[in-house]
Amino acid sequence: MRKRWVVFFVALFALAGAASLGAAETPTVALSDFVVNSGNPSYSFLGKGFAEIVAFELKKSPDLRLVDREKRNELLGEMEFALTGLTDPAAQLEIGKLLSVRYLVGGSITDMGGPLLVSLSMVDVETSEVVWRDQVTESGGRYAYIGAYFGKSLLKHFKASVAKSTEAALAAAAEKDAASVVALSKGIAALDKGDKTEAKKQLAEAKRIDPTNAVAGAFLAKLASASAKFKVVPERYVSYYNPAYLGGMEKDRVYFNWSTANLAWGDANPGLGESRNYWIVMNEAGDYGTFDRQRGQAQGYQLPIGRRFGVGFEIFSPEVENDIQRQFAPPLWKESGHETYRYSGGFLSCGYKLSPNLSLGLGGLLQKTTRSYYSEFLPVVPPPGQPVDQNGYWLEDFWSYGAILAAALKNGNGDVAWDIIGSWSNDKLYYFDTDPLVQAYLQYGAPLYVEQTLSWSPNGQKTFLALKQVNDIYLDRDLYYGRLMPCVEQWFFDLFSLRLGAEGSIVARGGVTELGWGATAGATVKVWKFELDANYTLRLRPSRSLPGVTVPEYVFFLTFSANDLVTSFTKR
Repeated sequence: MRKRWVVFFVALFALAGAASLGAAETPTVALSDFVVNSGNPSYSFLGKGFAEIVAFELKKSPDLRLVDREKRNELLGEMEFALTGLTDPAAQLEIGKLLSVRYLVGGSITDMGGPLLVSLSMVDVETSEVVWRDQVTESGGRYAYIGAYFGKSLLKHFKASVAKSTEAALAAAAEKDAASVVALSKGIAALDKGDKTEAKKQLAEAKRIDPTNAVAGAFLAKLASASAKFKVVPERYVSYYNPAYLGGMEKDRVYFNWSTANLAWGDANPGLGESRNYWIVMNEAGDYGTFDRQRGQAQGYQLPIGRRFGVGFEIFSPEVENDIQRQFAPPLWKESGHETYRYSGGFLSCGYKLSPNLSLGLGGLLQKTTRSYYSEFLPVVPPPGQPVDQNGYWLEDFWSYGAILAAALKNGNGDVAWDIIGSWSNDKLYYFDTDPLVQAYLQYGAPLYVEQTLSWSPNGQKTFLALKQVNDIYLDRDLYYGRLMPCVEQWFFDLFSLRLGAEGSIVARGGVTELGWGATAGATVKVWKFELDANYTLRLRPSRSLPGVTVPEYVFFLTFSANDLVTSFTKR
C-alpha cells in the first residue's frame, strides 16, 4: 500500500513538472522613453508621453508583465535607457538583468512638419536580436490611436490577448487636441524630476483639454492620496497616524492634536443636580451610575529620509476620568468611586516603502501613568507608605510600554487603498465590581486595538469613499467592542473638504450581544502649507469603569498641521 502512495506522489510531481515546463512563459517587457527628433520645443518631452500611452495599452493584457515607470526609474537610477542603449548588447544585457526582463522596447518620434512618424522596435536581451518592429505615421492628436496601434501590434507578436478598449480605440481613430498629449508629456517629465506639484498641474491641464485622456487620469489617480481624513479616538491612547504612510512620504510634517469626549446624553445626577456636566448612565438594576470623560493632546513631527523611509516622533499627554455613583438610600445618591488617569509619554515610529504598492510601519511607545482614585470602601486612613493627593485620593504611578505594527496597500492606479494598524500595550486599567462581596476596583489589561480602512477615490483627488472597521479586543475580560463606519469625503477646489459617515457598533460581553449606532462628520481647510482638520463623532461604547453599561459619547477631535517646512529647502 505504501509503495502505491509513493508511486502516486512521484507521478503527481512528474506531471506537475511536465506541466510547468510545457507552460508558456509570460513575456517580461520594459519600455524606454522614445527619442524625439523635432525642432519644436513643445515636443521636448513627447517621447515620455507616448511611451506611457503605449504602456497603458500593454498593461490591459494579463498575458504580459510590464515593468512600470516608477519601478524602472528606481532600478535604473541615472542610467540612460533609450534607443542608444538598445543598440549595445552589453547595455541590453545589463538593463535586462536590472529590470528582470527578457525584452526591451524603444523607439523614436520624428516630426514630419505636421504628422508624426513613430517607429518602435523590440530587442531580445538574451540574443541581442531585434524580434519586432513597427511604425505608423499619424497626427499628434490621434495619440490614443497610436498607443492602441502599437499595443495591439506588440501583443499580437506574443500571441497575447488584446483588450476590447484597445480594439475600440483603433476603430474610433479619434482626433483630439494634440495639446493634451504635450501637457501629459510635460507632467510625466515633472514627475520624473520629483516635482509633483508641477506634474499635477500639467496632468490636470491634459485632462482639461481632453477629458477622455485616460493616461493623464491614471497618473492623477496615482498622485492622489487614497486615504480619507476620518479619525477615531480609541479607548486608550494610540497614535492617530498609521506609520506605514511614513514610507514614501515626500514632505515633512509638524502637527498638534487635541480631543475631548464626554457623555452625549444621560440621566440627571440626583446628588449633583441637572447640569449635563454630571449626567450619569445607570446600570440595569438602577442602583449604580457612571460618567466617563476623556481629553488629550499630542504634538509630533514626521520626516522623510530618502524615497522609501520615513520617521516620526510624538509627545502626548491624555487624561481619562471615570466616576461611580451609588444609590445608598433612595432617592439619595453618593459618589462611590472616582479615578483619574494622567498619561505622559512619547511615541517613535518609522515606515518603509517596500514597493510602489506596499508600505510597512512599526512604532513603540513609553509612557508614565499617574492614577489617582477614591472609593468609599477604601480604608479612611491610608496604610503607611500609601501616597495621596491634596483631595485625599490614593495615588499610583506606573510605567508601561507598547508597540504598533501597520501596513498600507494600494492598487496600481493609486485610487484604491487598504491600511491596517494593530496596537498592543501592557498598560493597566481598572473597573469597579459592584458585587456586594467585592465592591472594589479590579485591574484588567488594555485592549488589543486593530483598525483597518478601505478607501476608494473614483475621480482622482476630489471624492473619497471609505469603510473603516475598528476593534477593541480585551484579552483578560469577557468583552469585545467593534465598529463599522462607512463614510464619504468631498474636496472642493483643493481648498477644503466636507465628510460625513455613519457608525454601527457591537458590544459582546457575558454571552450577550448589543448593537449600537453612531455618526461622524468633519471638515478640512487648507491654506498654503497649513491644514486644519475637525472631526465630530457620536458613538455608543462600553463603560470603562462600570461593567454591563453602555454609554452614549460624543468625541470632538481637532488637528492643526504644517507641511513641507524643512523638505522645501532640502529639495533645492
